[in-house]
Amino acid sequence: MQLKLRNFLRAKIFLTLFLLTASGCAAPLYDLAHDYAAFKPTRIAVLPVMNETNDMDAPIVFRILSKAELADKGYALINFQRIDEALAQQGIQEAGQIEALTPQEIGALLGADALLYTRVMSYGRKVGVHIKMEGSFTLVESRNGRKLWFSELGVFEDIVLEGGAIALGAELLGGKEARQKAIKTYLAVRQARINRAVAKFRADPVRREVFRVIIIDMDKIPLLDELFFKNFRNLPPA
Repeated sequence: MQLKLRNFLRAKIFLTLFLLTASGCAAPLYDLAHDYAAFKPTRIAVLPVMNETNDMDAPIVFRILSKAELADKGYALINFQRIDEALAQQGIQEAGQIEALTPQEIGALLGADALLYTRVMSYGRKVGVHIKMEGSFTLVESRNGRKLWFSELGVFEDIVLEGGAIALGAELLGGKEARQKAIKTYLAVRQARINRAVAKFRADPVRREVFRVIIIDMDKIPLLDELFFKNFRNLPPA
């Protein structure tokens, strides 16, 4: 009886640790115009991304993946080169200068009925977590500057905390041998997750553009995939 109780308590501790480490994101901050269906845009310009990190690759990756998500939903998109050239003609050389133009001015300049403003707040390795990704996305109607849709979400992965919790739980349940097996299984599952996300990106003509930027650190790919999926799933299709 006491053995069953001990095993139950150990299993409860393990489950608690696993749930704590598995919660690597929160529900996104989200807003959708109540009349979105009536004013749904057909031609969107994904503007240069505001970068609040020190990583110069972050805005490039976020812009590419924003384009991929919108394309998946069937929206017509304006070519990046055309957007950047038109903005440059107005003296806009970087994302931080975009607010010098109103949405109405940008929309008329590009022939877009909606503009996507993107901000990247976290990208990559951070003190206290292994990797963290965080961004916000705002879709604006160019005719009047009205916000049509907004989403903001951060996701993170901490392999030390996650792996440690799983290893400790396994050891509590089955001893050191179980601990080693659990660590091996955790690393194999994690690598399989990376492989699936990388394969998804390589198979898509838009998403695979990120590999011009992400050359070595494939650990970022699953979190990027999760971040963009969870943000853009709240945006209705075209």
